[in-house]
Amino acid sequence: MLLTEIRRNQKLAAKRNPMYDRNRFAKFLIYLFTAFWAAYLILIGVTLPIAFEEGFPTMEPYDMLNACLPGFLFIDFLLRFLFPTPVQQIKPYLLLPIKKQQLINVLLVQVGLKAFNLFWLFFFVPFAAMTVVRFYGVTGVVCYALGIWLLMVANAYWSVLVRTLQRRHIVWVLLPVGCYVLLAVGGFFYSYVSDFSMALGEALIQGKILAYLGILVVIALLAFLNSRVQMACIYSELNRREKMPQVKHAGRYRFLNHFGLTGEYMKLELKMIFRNKAPKKNFQMMTVIIVSFALSLLGFRHAGEEEFFSLHLYVVYCFTGYAISILSRIMAYEGNYLDGLLMHRGSLLYLFRGKYYVYCLLLVIPLMCMLPALILGSISVLLVFSQLFYTAGVTFPVIMLLVLMNRKTAPLDASLMGKGQWNSPYQALSVAFAFFAPIAICRILFIWMEPSTTYLVCTLLGVPGIVLHPLWCKLLYRKVFQKRHSLMEDLRETR
Repeated sequence: MLLTEIRRNQKLAAKRNPMYDRNRFAKFLIYLFTAFWAAYLILIGVTLPIAFEEGFPTMEPYDMLNACLPGFLFIDFLLRFLFPTPVQQIKPYLLLPIKKQQLINVLLVQVGLKAFNLFWLFFFVPFAAMTVVRFYGVTGVVCYALGIWLLMVANAYWSVLVRTLQRRHIVWVLLPVGCYVLLAVGGFFYSYVSDFSMALGEALIQGKILAYLGILVVIALLAFLNSRVQMACIYSELNRREKMPQVKHAGRYRFLNHFGLTGEYMKLELKMIFRNKAPKKNFQMMTVIIVSFALSLLGFRHAGEEEFFSLHLYVVYCFTGYAISILSRIMAYEGNYLDGLLMHRGSLLYLFRGKYYVYCLLLVIPLMCMLPALILGSISVLLVFSQLFYTAGVTFPVIMLLVLMNRKTAPLDASLMGKGQWNSPYQALSVAFAFFAPIAICRILFIWMEPSTTYLVCTLLGVPGIVLHPLWCKLLYRKVFQKRHSLMEDLRETR
């Protein structure tokens, strides 16, 4: 069977990767981190019904959860941007005597059968066991779990469609933005979205066939659209003609000349971001997301207990966006031209400093985007500036530690069928740290301190990293320079 054969080839490709042996411990950490979040979801699923019963005594807890289903689907949609699309995985099979349409269909089936589609059941099944089982028994829990799984499969195909289209042109980002803005407007100002979501959730619990058939029709429609779009992307990629880039504005960034060699490496970083396809796409996409999240902050009129996680996540994501999308690939992009960087002993030190300064400067973009929310009082000034200092002093140094782990060269001009963007499991761990560590710290400190004191502590945590950046950049450089031979060998093997 083609599906089994492709899966077998993917496992062999992972084992034959030069980084396979080095990534075993990191994979163990990934599994441990996944188990932690699964346990965390189970805990939330068990305790949330009690909060719903106390906060909304006139409604059943499962009705309240069903009203929030669009929010869960939106979070799931964002998380799926970490996964590759089928059109990126088909390249090794293009020369084989197999129909491309058949390959696309098999890879799309893999999308629907991914284990990640079951991950949210760690939350919904315990929740249903605490609330649904009292009225509908175990059958209701099973039917609800089946319905949630089908919704996640539909969301997977929706995510693949959006990611494939936005890789062709950044304008396609307006498609999901428009859809979720309409859903947000319908949810905040009207009750149509929440009413439909509650009705659908209750129909799934009751095991109504029409509800399941409706979701299956959506899955079939999205799978069909994906099949056509993926085929169009393949042919456009195969028929694409490479255009020689014309270098313009050679004298750009002249103001950085005042910073000496560090300024030259800052120029190199800026040119890498704005001239190469892969970093440029990441920068454009992240800018759209940051602007969207900053506009979403306008809807927060008070920072209540129920809005704590969303508020902090939006602020943290705005500040860490560029770092997790581009800086986390440190040394992976440089692997394309590392031979030249190592010709001079101190070049990597200036490179690390230049990168740190560039991404500190890029923090101005999310800060400017959040100004309307600050002016209207939707978010606290202390919150914004505490996360600004924390990001520059803690998150950036932690992400830059990936220079010791990233041993796989990433293409600067990756096409639709280019290599995957993830360099190692350590990269995923650093992204998780950047997202959730500041939120967890604030949550813990809130137990003993006032919010203003908590934000002051977060600011103080970031100050040493900012002040001592020459020291930790030099220590990082010395460690990399000691491993330069093995680093060069690994990066050359994966070009």
